[in-house]
Amino acid sequence: MKRTNQERDAQIEEAKRLLDMGLKRADVAATLQRDYALSRATAYRDCESADIQRFAEDAGIDADSVPGISYEDRDALMRMTRQLLITAFKGGNVQDYARLVREYERLARMGGMSQTV
Repeated sequence: MKRTNQERDAQIEEAKRLLDMGLKRADVAATLQRDYALSRATAYRDCESADIQRFAEDAGIDADSVPGISYEDRDALMRMTRQLLITAFKGGNVQDYARLVREYERLARMGGMSQTV
């Protein structure tokens, strides 16, 4: 079923908000895919449109800026990632599960919480 223009605009606005938070385009596209059942191509097109609109609104922004993970945020991110791992496992989403395992391991290598669950 084709989405309405209002749905498309709302999804692009969400993509703009997530990109403004400094998230990577791939993560934003994956979120749009999961939350709105979009195809991968559509999610990336929406991210591209959101980036173009963001740049048109403020040409001085750095569209590729990604904030570094501070050590203070690491433990909270690990707990959140663990919860997302459970959700992906229960839903049978192998792609998200594999990606989240890699992210969890990367966070664990920074130190902090143990990898054991």
